[in-house]
Order: sequence, then C-alpha cells, then structure tokens
Amino acid sequence: MSTPALGVTWSADSHGHTVVSVTGDVTVSNAWQFKRQLQWLLLAQPPVLLLKLNDARFVGTLGVECLAAAYRRANMLGVDMQVAAPASGAGRVLHLTDPGDPLLS
Repeated sequence: MSTPALGVTWSADSHGHTVVSVTGDVTVSNAWQFKRQLQWLLLAQPPVLLLKLNDARFVGTLGVECLAAAYRRANMLGVDMQVAAPASGAGRVLHLTDPGDPLLS
C-alpha cells in the first residue's frame, strides 16, 4: 500500500489572502518539501495565510513541527496564519499537541 503523494496548491482571494490547500499525507518523507513551500508562501507576507487541511489525511510529527515553525515565522512577519477544517486524523494530531493553540481556532 503506497502513501498518497503530498499536494500543496495555493491561490489568492479578492482580499489578498493566501489560501493553501494540502492533500495527501505529510510524512517524514515529504515534510521538508512542505516546510519549504510554507516558508516560500510566507515571504510574500499576505495579511492572512489560510491552510485548508480538510484533504490532508495524515499529518505526522514532522508535519506538525513544520506547521508550528511556519506559525512562529508568520507571527514574526505579521501574517495571520490559520488552519481550517483539518481532517479527522490531522485534527487529532494537532489537538493532541496543544488543544488550546490559537493556530486551531
């Protein structure tokens, strides 16, 4: 059984917000790619970076570390980074890490 490939697509909405859709699994084999893509998107310093994780079936520990690092960098840059609709597996991992984290609101 093979792991679904990581897919990361993005677009800007009419307010200049960057909407990022993540599909597949974020695993040890592709976390570095995921981190580079998030860092690259943050360089533009959009007012809001919205990560849609509803099609991400799994976010492993390195994926969570990537999200946390991106969130810290977003704060430094003045970008409001939000996670929307994490799939059940990804959502459970994120809530286990810190159920009160504003990243999940």
